[in-house]
Amino acid sequence: MKKVALISISVFIISLFVSNCVGHIEKLPTISEVEQGDTSYVHLFPDWEKEDYNFNTPKDVMVGADGYIFVADSGNSRILVLNQAGLVVTEDEFGNNFQGLEDINIPGKGEIQPVQLSQDSKMNLLFCDGSNQIYAWNQHYNNTGIRYVSKEVTLQHTESGAIITSDRMDSLSYYLTNGYTLVDAKLDSSEELINSILAPHVIFDGDDPKNWEFVDDYGDTRNSKIVDIVAFGKDYNNGIYVLDKRYNRIIKLKYEIKYLLIMETDEGQSVAFDYECVFSEVAASQGSGAGFIMDPKSITIDLSGNIYYTQTGGVYSCHGISAGSYRTLFNPGEDDLLDIGRFQCARDVGIDSRGIIYIVDKGSNYIQTFDNEGNFLRNVATTDIMIDTTLLETVYSYEIDSTVIPYDTTIVDSSVVEIDTTVSFQLAEILNKPEAIAINQNILYVADTGNSRIVRFQYVIMTEQNLQDLQEYRTP
Repeated sequence: MKKVALISISVFIISLFVSNCVGHIEKLPTISEVEQGDTSYVHLFPDWEKEDYNFNTPKDVMVGADGYIFVADSGNSRILVLNQAGLVVTEDEFGNNFQGLEDINIPGKGEIQPVQLSQDSKMNLLFCDGSNQIYAWNQHYNNTGIRYVSKEVTLQHTESGAIITSDRMDSLSYYLTNGYTLVDAKLDSSEELINSILAPHVIFDGDDPKNWEFVDDYGDTRNSKIVDIVAFGKDYNNGIYVLDKRYNRIIKLKYEIKYLLIMETDEGQSVAFDYECVFSEVAASQGSGAGFIMDPKSITIDLSGNIYYTQTGGVYSCHGISAGSYRTLFNPGEDDLLDIGRFQCARDVGIDSRGIIYIVDKGSNYIQTFDNEGNFLRNVATTDIMIDTTLLETVYSYEIDSTVIPYDTTIVDSSVVEIDTTVSFQLAEILNKPEAIAINQNILYVADTGNSRIVRFQYVIMTEQNLQDLQEYRTP
């Protein structure tokens, strides 16, 4: 049933109510089957502000495998690394050194502005800048150090004993998974070569003939415009899904070995591989219906490898397709996630370990959450506002259907009514043009791009003790 909110208050008056609050808590209106008990999202303080970190248009935020938070600080051509406490990390006690991310220069391109981040199981930090290239910086290589690089290897077949020598490093994956073992390598200790691997570098190049020689129905990769990426898989099954805005499609890239590396370790030396990515296939193509792409914005995957994406074109602002078969996961006309008109600008999508789907609505300045079947759960980054309408001279009625009323909402076709009660509605006053979300256990990290800061929310299951402890967040 739709709810009717009675509103007669200017943006100025609303802001006065809000400015007197010292904390925020978002309450779950209904309980999902995937959750137990009453739940809330608590706005954590302090926010990681522009003045404290010198942020300049943070476009994306990501939590790495080791818990560090990576921020694509696009306007500063850097990726800032923070720990869970919000302290900037350049070096740590484990040997990690992130200084190479402080000023990102790519040979032949100069400074680039990273806009989206991902990380694969090989500890490659992946990022893109809206061009037809993807870049990588490997945390493990920089932690351990590279002693030698090899472009030519000798292999021996385990059963037959046959020996082959090959400089086709892209064939190594085939040999190593088909009965061959590595027995020797031609080593290169060139400092220039080693440094080029340690520094941020191109891992996928749309201008490379190996990618554009295969021309599909939508054009080759030379004209691609990569707006987001997400890595998937492990070992030799690693890959990357890419959102190509130029051709309105999701393409799949596969990993190929580029170099064999001899790494320095505390125990001596070990073998690793450096990779590049090449075009593999089209996962989803242009169109306006369910499962098709039109003006895409963001992409992610869940624990099962299913793909979720947002877009500003077509009929549906957010959608999902299954891993491998790329069939639609949701039903138009049935699932809340596909409600037409629900989102003003669905900018980013995230999935937590419980399968909860988070959609960052840049146009409405808040986050909507759904269960894994596409049923709406709640809004995050809003504040409950209670207004005593008996104090107002003129009261207007406006049907809002449980949606958030942002500052710039224009109320049209209003009618004067008589009312002597209070009304409650949600106000999106925390975020300003948010562009990205990252989830780490029970913490949400939001790139609040319009305010050039990172805002955090914590998911909690409410108990009597929790409710008592969190009263300070409701203090007017």
